[in-house]
Amino acid sequence: MKNENYKIENFFGRNMEQIKNPIIKSFLANAKNLYLVEKAILYPTDCNMKLVDETFQLHYINVQKIKYVSNLIYFYSLDFDKKRRRLHDRFLLIVDDGLFETGMVRKDEIIQEGLLDAVENEELFQSLKSLTDKQLQILEMIYAHDYSIKAVAETLQTTPQNISNLHRKALKKLQQKLRKEEG
Repeated sequence: MKNENYKIENFFGRNMEQIKNPIIKSFLANAKNLYLVEKAILYPTDCNMKLVDETFQLHYINVQKIKYVSNLIYFYSLDFDKKRRRLHDRFLLIVDDGLFETGMVRKDEIIQEGLLDAVENEELFQSLKSLTDKQLQILEMIYAHDYSIKAVAETLQTTPQNISNLHRKALKKLQQKLRKEEG
């Protein structure tokens, strides 16, 4: 019995560096695995060595699987947080009552009313009235109802390029009218 304990202690003493390895440490933490290793040290037959080797290989594969899944969980959670933050930062709601007093338009009022009904600034109202019906309709669909250029084109049965040109011209016309009235 003393000889057996001496052999086991001697083996572990000589291989102390390898035993500090976390995978080997976790392998030896299991009582069955420790028994197999002790048996292979005391009776170093091919069968005992092969049994320890196969058991360790299974343990190593399980450790790799656990590590892989934990990394997946970690990185997917980081990606999820990044996407959530990016989405949250993209659609910030900024409310400033001071802007609405200067003639800016409130979006919730526009949806319930027409574009002309929602504008409180007299110069902006007059400038909007100077636009053609089609230009006004395009501005209302884009800004009041959040239509895309493509959706407006489909609704008005024309090309997106035409809608884009009319939109740009309407904004330019508004800008010119407002600058004339300011100057």
